[in-house]
Amino acid sequence: MVVALVAAGVGGLAGVAQAAPATVGNTDGDGLNVRVSPTSASGSLGLVFDGRAVDISCQARGQSVTNTRGFTSDLWDFVPALGGYLADAYMATGHDYRIPGVPDCGGAQGRLVPVSQFQGQPNQGEDCGPTSVVTALLAAGVTPRGWSPTSPVTAINQARRDMGYDPTWNNPNQFGTGEQDVRTALARNGVQARVLFGDLDATLAHVRAGRPVVLAGNMVSLPWSGNRVPHFLTVAGYEGGQYLVLDPASDTVVYRTSATVLRAYWDHDLGRAGVLL
Repeated sequence: MVVALVAAGVGGLAGVAQAAPATVGNTDGDGLNVRVSPTSASGSLGLVFDGRAVDISCQARGQSVTNTRGFTSDLWDFVPALGGYLADAYMATGHDYRIPGVPDCGGAQGRLVPVSQFQGQPNQGEDCGPTSVVTALLAAGVTPRGWSPTSPVTAINQARRDMGYDPTWNNPNQFGTGEQDVRTALARNGVQARVLFGDLDATLAHVRAGRPVVLAGNMVSLPWSGNRVPHFLTVAGYEGGQYLVLDPASDTVVYRTSATVLRAYWDHDLGRAGVLL
């Protein structure tokens, strides 16, 4: 069963949540570290300085941080362009705490990283599978081969290579990737997964038990999409009665949705399958 996404220009889809603008401030010229996860103990990806404008795609609770003016917040803002989190205590967002309409990044673990499959690579229109391998591994706490938050295309191409395909050119005889390809790429990262056909209830129970799933379906049934194309996405977690979804062909946010929506997405030709990590 082969699943692929072929849709030129899909990266501009309108989603249910949009990035929110913000500005870095109150660092007294010292700059603000971009962190791998929502804690100052995590690795730094570099500095941004006062006046830097950014777009926030999701927010997460993490370590409490006090800025130079004495304001304390445990909120962290994920900035896709930087590939990491900024302490909200140093951010001018126009709101005292959460930004209305901006989703949660999936809890304090900060492991749910939205990644777009559209990175300019030759196979970007068909890289929903390799990209979902990357996001599923991150959600499982495993660093993907070739991963760099500032250059996710390296890990996407590595996942395609791990599937046995050349990521440097588009093969007209190879249409997308399939469930066994996803399983193979996960195994190359040391994660043994199984493919489950025709049983969404068991697949979602796996997510509720705390493990991610790469789910096959058709984007036409996603409320934030509507494009009629077979597709892979990552169902990365379960929180507050909703499933947390990372869709590589849509906005770089963590979508929150119901089992009903996921069943409609799953119940299509070239769908009805999941790869369970």
